[in-house]
Amino acid sequence: MNGRSFTFAIVMLIIGLAIFGLVSSVITNPMGVLRNIGYMLLVVGIFYLLYKMFTNSSGSANSQSSYKRAAKQSNRKHGKQNVAPLSNSFLKSNASNDKGKKGNPSTLKRKRKQSHLTVIEGKKNKKKDRASF
Repeated sequence: MNGRSFTFAIVMLIIGLAIFGLVSSVITNPMGVLRNIGYMLLVVGIFYLLYKMFTNSSGSANSQSSYKRAAKQSNRKHGKQNVAPLSNSFLKSNASNDKGKKGNPSTLKRKRKQSHLTVIEGKKNKKKDRASF
């Protein structure tokens, strides 16, 4: 008998004994089994509620939903933000100003559109607590 089949036999024996014990307790004391299942569900529910209470205490779900709402509103208002293409007059004026300088027109910095950032929740009027430094 190799190790794998021996382990399988032990696991099956334990599962069989558990089923036998469950069936015998349901036959002899059905209310006790239901009470034990209720206690287990109650304990699991309490642990779940405690976990949810401590993981969401920072209000991250609320700030995340307000961020998503603001991002969606910004996308509707401004669309996709792209780099503005260079105009010919801009290239010509820079080329005439930079005749003596070495440079490539492709290395010129491109003008960008004005950013459309929005403050969602600001704390501008609160002073810093100097005692904490």
